[in-house]
Amino acid sequence: QEVRLGEAWSTGAVVLSWDDVLYGAADCNDGHNVVLHEFAHQIDQDGGAADGQPWQRDGAARAHWTAVTAQAYTRLQSMPSAVLDAYGATDPAEFFAVATETFFEKPKQLHKKHPELFEELKHYYRTDPLAWEEAR
Repeated sequence: QEVRLGEAWSTGAVVLSWDDVLYGAADCNDGHNVVLHEFAHQIDQDGGAADGQPWQRDGAARAHWTAVTAQAYTRLQSMPSAVLDAYGATDPAEFFAVATETFFEKPKQLHKKHPELFEELKHYYRTDPLAWEEAR
């Protein structure tokens, strides 16, 4: 048996541990949110297997995404990050999910430590969570 916080199935279903949903929602600044994590996997799987390469509008966007995320992923594998959870070093799909959690929950820290990754996620998600923090 395995303990899991959530799962994103290739059929489109997302299964979540309700206790972990509540835990993730209790602190929106800790960088851990199973809902964001599993839905990032769903986004990643939209074009096939989860591989950390979600669908992009064109080849140039895809190439830029690949360059930025590959560099950040390799960096996380070789050097633990104070911002990105080490689980993101598991594989590119987990990196995308962990980076998504961090982008929405720890935008200031991500922007400071990994500005290129922050900008790529901002462009991809078409939103800027730094602006939300400034509005508080």
